[in-house]
Amino acid sequence: MRWILWFAALASLSCQQRLPVLPVGGDFTLTDHNNQRFELSSLRGKAVLILFGYTSCPDACPTTLSKLSSVCRRLGNDAKRVKTLYISVDPERDTPAVLKDDLENFQLDALGLTGTKPEIDKVVGQYGAEYKIIPLPSSAAKYTVAHSTTVYLLDPAGRVRLEFPYEATVEEITRGVQKVLAAGA
Repeated sequence: MRWILWFAALASLSCQQRLPVLPVGGDFTLTDHNNQRFELSSLRGKAVLILFGYTSCPDACPTTLSKLSSVCRRLGNDAKRVKTLYISVDPERDTPAVLKDDLENFQLDALGLTGTKPEIDKVVGQYGAEYKIIPLPSSAAKYTVAHSTTVYLLDPAGRVRLEFPYEATVEEITRGVQKVLAAGA
C-alpha cells in the first residue's frame, strides 16, 4: 500500500496535479533534544520532514540524515522554510543529550525528539511507522531496533502530503519539498 501511495504522489509531482493529503499523521507532543516539550503544531508555516530511527542505527538513519542534509543544501534559501524531526524509537538510550550530539554530525535544521515509550508508540501509530526491539543477549548493546525507514513530508498546515521510501533519491525528495513549498497550505 505504501508503495502505491508513494508512486501516486511521485506521479503527481511530474504532473501539475494537487498533492493528496495522506491518511496518516497528526499533531503530537514529545521532548526535543534541548529537553524542552515540543508540539508539532509549533511548526505551522513550515514544511516538515519526519523520520523515525535511533542514534545507534548502523546504516539507515545516518544515510537518511545525510540524504536530508543534501536536500537542504539543494533547497538553498528555501531550506529556511523546512524543519526535520528525527523521532527516536529507542528512548532508553536516546536521551535528549544523545540526540543533540548525534544531530551535530549533520548539516540540517533538525530536532531530535524522544519521550516515554507510550508517547513514542502513539506517534509511531499515527504515522503508520513500525519498530521492534530485538534482544542481543551476547552483545554489550543488549538489543538493536528494527524500524521502518519512510520519510514523511508535511505541508505548512501539518498535513502529510508525501511519503518517501528509503530508496528515494535526494532529487526526488528535493522535488517533493519544492512542490509542497510552492503549494503552500
